[in-house]
Amino acid sequence: MQVVRPSCLAPSLQLVPAKMLLRHRHLPHLRIGTCLVMAGFLCGGGRVHAEPSADDKALATILFQQGRALMSAGRAPEACPKLEESQRLDPGGGTILNLALCHEQEGRLARSWSEFKEAVTIARQDGRRDRESEAANRVAALEPRLSRLTIVVPTGAQIEGLLIERDGHEVGRGAWSTAIPIDGGEHVVRVTAVGREPFTTTFVVGKESDSRIVEIPVLATPVVVVTSSERATPAPMSAATAGRLRWAGISAAGAGVILLGAAGYTLATAISAKENSKADCWADGCGSAGLQQRRDAVSRGNRATWLGVGGVVLVGAGATLFYLGRRSSTPGQARTPTRIVFAAAPGLLVSGIQAGF
Repeated sequence: MQVVRPSCLAPSLQLVPAKMLLRHRHLPHLRIGTCLVMAGFLCGGGRVHAEPSADDKALATILFQQGRALMSAGRAPEACPKLEESQRLDPGGGTILNLALCHEQEGRLARSWSEFKEAVTIARQDGRRDRESEAANRVAALEPRLSRLTIVVPTGAQIEGLLIERDGHEVGRGAWSTAIPIDGGEHVVRVTAVGREPFTTTFVVGKESDSRIVEIPVLATPVVVVTSSERATPAPMSAATAGRLRWAGISAAGAGVILLGAAGYTLATAISAKENSKADCWADGCGSAGLQQRRDAVSRGNRATWLGVGGVVLVGAGATLFYLGRRSSTPGQARTPTRIVFAAAPGLLVSGIQAGF
């Protein structure tokens, strides 16, 4: 393992404090010291890691050796976690290269490909041409074998606050509609937004050269159900009361039927009056008799309409009263709570009332 420490100040940064000192001899020593410290923070670039402790280095070395031994024995699933922890404790170009090899043996090609690319960068900074060449060759060999996932978000689905996650990690807008390298196995895409129903899909990706496309739907607005507080089941009506309700219903319905009959008769006379008016009417007008008959036809038609409406109302009221009388006389019937339901989707609002007697 090797830790690359950033070199001291770059040449251009080393000259800055000296020039400042020559041009501004009157500057306080504190200000000059501050400039030197600031330049020190800017030195190096590239990989800057906190220096691991001696204990961390010792443990990282042990884990690295154990990981290499397990890899040689073909036990990649056991070796990779040890190499991962070794890299976390004491990052190094040799460790990341072995970790990439381990994940390739394990079949996690997308992660291995990403680690080989990181190994190329580290080896170039370390001046290790051998490692750089090996890692670059591995990157080129893995690319055609990678499985990829494309998450497509149609314009209509791109609402405010949309959050897309793959296996618990956010997929930013810049990665939408991009074929992302992904390890084989089961994956979960979850989509959420404030005030919308979440969407979740689970799918399986092949280990090599597979391709999956997940299209994000328009998230629906959740259904809101407002339920009235349920009251105790009322005691059933007496038989006499229920009987009176039923007879009232029958009477009302009978009156409604009579009104409907009258409406039909009145409508027939209105039609007849209109037909009779044709004898005294022509294309552009009517005589006095024809005009009067047409007025009578309109008046009777209006009367028939009102009679029909009244008949329908009475028949409906009678049916309701009859139903209440019959239902109330049956014991053990629980009252159904009233519910007001609102359901919404883009461009659609549906509401309704569910009630029981």
